[in-house]
Amino acid sequence: MIKKILILLIFATATSCIGQNVVDSLETKAKNNQIPEKWNMELFNNDKKWLKDTNSKPINSLAFPVEKYEYYVFNKPFNFEIDNSHFSGISFGENTGGKEDKFIFKHELTIIFYTKEKDYQVNGDVSSRNFPYLTIQGQLELNNTYSFVGIKSPEDAGYLILNLKSFDLRFGQTIIIFPNKDNSFLYLQSDEKPVTGEDFNEFIDRVKNDDRIEKMIDKVSG
Repeated sequence: MIKKILILLIFATATSCIGQNVVDSLETKAKNNQIPEKWNMELFNNDKKWLKDTNSKPINSLAFPVEKYEYYVFNKPFNFEIDNSHFSGISFGENTGGKEDKFIFKHELTIIFYTKEKDYQVNGDVSSRNFPYLTIQGQLELNNTYSFVGIKSPEDAGYLILNLKSFDLRFGQTIIIFPNKDNSFLYLQSDEKPVTGEDFNEFIDRVKNDDRIEKMIDKVSG
């Protein structure tokens, strides 16, 4: 019994140290981002030029200085059907293969909309400028305007906010939205997510097997 208790204490101490190291690293990064001598001026100036003519939604993106970093991000729109019911979604994540190397997707967040009779293109932006946090936003026009913003932290936590509904990503990184005809929507949150190295369609197949989806379709169709 004493041996087991000691093992648990050692494990808890090690976990606490790792957690504290992450916090210390994040604090150092936050402070360095406020020191002009540490700014990546080439990146800052490029952002000012590139963002001049963009019109991102729902939040307008502007340039801001940050310390130099290596972090590559991307988004992946997609569509699928379940018994002639259409769904349109977008996944966000990190390309761990690097900018010039092989594309390797590390998933962070997916949002899917039930779009009924046809496919849509979900417009979404993902930013690496808050490294090591991943920030996303997007918008889709259906019966109402559906706007969302989200942030994923290096501790594998984060939030998605869609039309003032918040989703804690610790309880599932895939969000499915079911718009209603009135000013409301239903939703599901799933633990399913794309696995690094697998075909993306395998993730879609797992989502389609969620029995809760058919029940939600009946709720919004009734």
